[in-house]
Amino acid sequence: MPLEHVLYNKENSIARITLNRPQALNALNKKLWRELHETLDLAEKDQEIRAIILTGSGRAFSTGDDIKEVSSLKTAEDVRAFFLNFALPVVAKILTTPKPIVAAVNGLAYGGGCEIVMLCDLVVASNDAAFAIPEALIGAIPPLAAVIGARVVGRLSVSMMILTGEPISAEEAKTIGLVNIVVPPNELIIAAEKLARSTMRAAPSSVGVIKKLLNDQYQRKDLERAVEELINILQTEEGKEGHMAFIEKRLPKWVEQWQAT
Repeated sequence: MPLEHVLYNKENSIARITLNRPQALNALNKKLWRELHETLDLAEKDQEIRAIILTGSGRAFSTGDDIKEVSSLKTAEDVRAFFLNFALPVVAKILTTPKPIVAAVNGLAYGGGCEIVMLCDLVVASNDAAFAIPEALIGAIPPLAAVIGARVVGRLSVSMMILTGEPISAEEAKTIGLVNIVVPPNELIIAAEKLARSTMRAAPSSVGVIKKLLNDQYQRKDLERAVEELINILQTEEGKEGHMAFIEKRLPKWVEQWQAT
């Protein structure tokens, strides 16, 4: 099946997967989630491939889930199907593939895009990249970051990102442990390939076992519980208002829950 939203190529035992919806800042719709899973699976099964690079086209790595598509889902079951059938299989594939995945963050990594970065084994970022987890600003929650973020960058760092929604620079992301290496934009893929090649010095079986041990702490039941919390909040008035405000490009009007006495 031809790919519409993902580019795939391999060279020198490295597979490069490029999210390719630049006009939508590589927002993750159903087709992109599905094609990302298919190409990760392809790289995993290819015995010639020893490492995988994941990057984006245009000025974004990915700005997360396609809010217009998520907002168009009519029922809680539709939302559940979106995450369980499209997003979580990619999460599982990134965590369970025995081959190292290097994220090459070329620009904005917001929301689900930032969460994908958290899942990768190694991260190279261009010095103009930016990272943010702004779901709470539109009446949602970031299920992955809420479950695994504290293990990746520490509780206080992920709390700052989630509760404020404020973006951080590549250098700041390196300081908190979200990024390994920061380079100029024109050196990004070169640096990612160098890092990928460095993992090939290790025995493939060793790499696979190491990844398994590192990622065994991430339980699917915890992610599914976080998805259920997201579904619940999306059904609230605040969830609906936040998403509508995003689509209409305005600030949301939150209901006052605490009145002065």
